[in-house]
Amino acid sequence: MPSLRTIVCALALGLTLLPGCGRSSAFLNNQAGTRNFRSGNYAEASRYFRMAAADNPTNADYLHNLGSAQWKQGDVAQAEQLFRRAIDVDPTHQPSYHSLAKMLQENGRTAEAQNLLTAWAESQPYVAQSHIELAWLNRESGNHAAAEDNLRRALKADPANATALAHLGQVYQDQGRSGEAVAMYRRSLYQNYHQPQVKSRVAQLGGPGWHQSSPASPMATGQTVFAQAPVAQPVVTLMPPVPTQQSATAFSQPIQLGTPISSVPPAAGTQISSLPTVAAH
Repeated sequence: MPSLRTIVCALALGLTLLPGCGRSSAFLNNQAGTRNFRSGNYAEASRYFRMAAADNPTNADYLHNLGSAQWKQGDVAQAEQLFRRAIDVDPTHQPSYHSLAKMLQENGRTAEAQNLLTAWAESQPYVAQSHIELAWLNRESGNHAAAEDNLRRALKADPANATALAHLGQVYQDQGRSGEAVAMYRRSLYQNYHQPQVKSRVAQLGGPGWHQSSPASPMATGQTVFAQAPVAQPVVTLMPPVPTQQSATAFSQPIQLGTPISSVPPAAGTQISSLPTVAAH
């Protein structure tokens, strides 16, 4: 039988508890939802994600994935509710912050998105991802100075964060500061060599030691950031969140910050940094 807390959480989200509730069935339902999401069958994805969230309503990934599927179907109100619930469950859940901020921005609520990410960065200054997400939004708004400051704060929290280094390089590149951009890209590659998009940027800028075999490709972000968030070391790795409208934390010509969804962990070299994982509770 599900616990009283599980029942209360499920009812709060309008979820229906089914027989056999538990983390195992939640995991399988989330896998099925991910497959349907990737194939574009968002209604079916919602059905599976809803069952996963009903089985384990305190799992932020499942709540985020359900919110993403609802967003794809145009149900912005429920998507917002689910993203906010995921943040309540896990206050460091980068994919949900990114998805919610992106959705608010796209619906003309940029000030709310700014307040959301600013509050995260101020309440958790030790979480590099909070500053990286705020940098994304500031850059989207054309405020490169603020984005640079945000990324420096991210590096103060985590000096070896390959994503923050790569994004700082991109901010420099946007401003025509090619030498500084190459230096940041190379520092990022030192921390994580398997970043073909960053290597392309170095080659594009004429940095020494790198060879480009094909034209530089755009660096798609977030779907967010990178995401070394959450930072807990998992005992059992659960399914990361699904991608939203666009991969998380997207700069223009962006470097991927962190992808809010994947059915399996990415192959080496496919992301700027690893997808978020959640420890089994």
